[in-house]
Amino acid sequence: MNFTHFKLFLLSFLFCCTLGSASAQRFYSVVFNKLPRDMQVYARADDNLADVPISGVIELAGWDHMSVVTYRNNVRIGYQKSAITYGTGTTGTFSMTPKIKAEMADYSFEVYACHQADSALIVRRNEVVAGDFYVISGQSNAAATVFGAWSSKYARTVARTPDQTPAILPGDTLWTAAAWSWTYVGAWGLEMQKEILERDSIPTCVINGSLPGAKLTDFLGNRSSNDSMSISSLYGSLRKRVNVANPARIRAFIWMHGEQEVFENIPNYATEFDQLRKYWVRDYPQVDQFVVVQSNIIVLRNDTPNPMGGSIRDFLRRTKYIYPKTDHFAAVGTPDYDGVHYHRSGYEEFGRRMYRFFAPGIYGSKDSDNVRSPDIKKAFYTNAEKKEINLIFDEGQELKWPADTTLKGQDGKPLVLSLKNFFFLDGDEKKAVFSAGKAAGNQVTLTLKEASNATKLSYLPSFYPDNLPLQVPYSFNIGIYTGPYLLNKRGLGAFSFDNVAIGVLLPNVALSANRTYNSVILTWPAIETATSYVLQRKKSDSAPYETLKTLNGQTLSFEDKDIELNAKFTYRIQAFSEISQSGYSTVAVDLSPILGNEIGAKNMLWQLFPNPTDRVLRVEFKNAATGAMAIFNAKGQVLHRKALKASKSEEINVADWPTGTYLLNFENQDGVRTAQQFIKR
Repeated sequence: MNFTHFKLFLLSFLFCCTLGSASAQRFYSVVFNKLPRDMQVYARADDNLADVPISGVIELAGWDHMSVVTYRNNVRIGYQKSAITYGTGTTGTFSMTPKIKAEMADYSFEVYACHQADSALIVRRNEVVAGDFYVISGQSNAAATVFGAWSSKYARTVARTPDQTPAILPGDTLWTAAAWSWTYVGAWGLEMQKEILERDSIPTCVINGSLPGAKLTDFLGNRSSNDSMSISSLYGSLRKRVNVANPARIRAFIWMHGEQEVFENIPNYATEFDQLRKYWVRDYPQVDQFVVVQSNIIVLRNDTPNPMGGSIRDFLRRTKYIYPKTDHFAAVGTPDYDGVHYHRSGYEEFGRRMYRFFAPGIYGSKDSDNVRSPDIKKAFYTNAEKKEINLIFDEGQELKWPADTTLKGQDGKPLVLSLKNFFFLDGDEKKAVFSAGKAAGNQVTLTLKEASNATKLSYLPSFYPDNLPLQVPYSFNIGIYTGPYLLNKRGLGAFSFDNVAIGVLLPNVALSANRTYNSVILTWPAIETATSYVLQRKKSDSAPYETLKTLNGQTLSFEDKDIELNAKFTYRIQAFSEISQSGYSTVAVDLSPILGNEIGAKNMLWQLFPNPTDRVLRVEFKNAATGAMAIFNAKGQVLHRKALKASKSEEINVADWPTGTYLLNFENQDGVRTAQQFIKR
């Protein structure tokens, strides 16, 4: 008997002796702590490759090394080996890490125990791929338990396959096709996998831990260490499945929830979510981003005190701004909605929308235009009469104001719904206060029927309006509201919002421009409550404005050194606060040579020294100068003004002035203005 046959006999003998206590990762006398399973997905890195770690111990002396042969679609493409380190005993350790590419291809691995030229096959694993992981959690619309017609072996999940095999126990988890059962991934999760595979050729694993009708407290459980990993608890069953998959990276953890709290008018959603998210951060450190889906509109009877609908939706919208590593998306406007759930076509459209949302950041898609849900940034009255409110949404959104919708009401008669009637002031849904609305770019303008002093604005109802159709049976008391909605050009609905503060229009900024010989210095006085200023410039009347700089609210000047002579630049500035903004203020600067061709600009040179200074500032003119001198502080206030006549030099005592930057402006008798900055120490 040669070495290999003898050792295989021992391996088989030991295997038989230990079969009763062997785990799935034990083969003969080789115990793997890391080994792929059939159909396993490994998380790809940014280089589109995934590590496949293979390591463990061999409990039998005399072997030199372990090796792994990698196959792609059953064609050998790689080989690695690892020397066995025995130490002082008969048990040796080994470790290997082949790499595979994220693609629609099947990888297989054969692991061998080797001695010189002899080898013994220990195990073969098949249909292993690299790809992306997504986790979904929530209630019925996250579960989306609707049958679909699409399936692919490259769209996978981790779940128990109830096939009556005695070796499979109720708590086991196995790699399987995502479409094997509708309960595993859900209709829109599967559609998202389909889009990723067909457009980017990347395999995926989606693990869905949602439960229809589950309240947020159901996900919290009793939070003992056993419960958080128990297959029988809602939180633990998801965590166990993710731990079995053991992805090095999860592209997104998607939370789609909130309807049950609205139905039952349950308070404290924000507090409970905060606690749940702390558990996520602890238990899923490999998540790249948490994505919170704002639930669709649930409209109930108008007799519920302190309704939760608007406030819960608004909190879901605001999670992006409250928590790090968090993004958001809106279900509002998803088609084929019945007032609570969606038909299959609606779920599939939502899956396509989620793909387009992720694609620019994860798959390098160039299709990033209006793939995100529009979110309100601020609302403010546009005039002192307070008869018009302007709403600003995300930059780049192209909003569409819809036509009125006519449907059959509860009484069988036509019911006309107009979007302007679904904006509410100070939480009052019974009063229609707007006479018109329009959208242009990322802005919406609402016209009031009469002046108002309201301070809060809400969008989309919590209660159904008179005559709105109801779900059957009517005892549900749930209205079917399917629009009109404020949509962007891609059909995505704007986030619903609740009690957003209404500001007042900021005054326009008084922008001044002074040129030096090689720059333009722009100054402006402070606008109270302004937190930032945006300065823009264009080089000709027909050219578009380009942003030069966004400055904080304490900065009141800017020097533009990127100028061209013989050109005319136009500058404009806009002030912004947390809840409002100003209109534009504009100033034009002619950059023709200062004194004309026959004299030359050099004959008008003047200089300041010392600069910086702590006591006296001296101004020296190359030629005797006649005109007016003024010095401005950073707020645009004049601190010194003097008329000059044939002056060769001037001295200004600045010893008592505050430390800071100042601007000295000189206008000669021909009306030509020049300026220079200096610093008071």
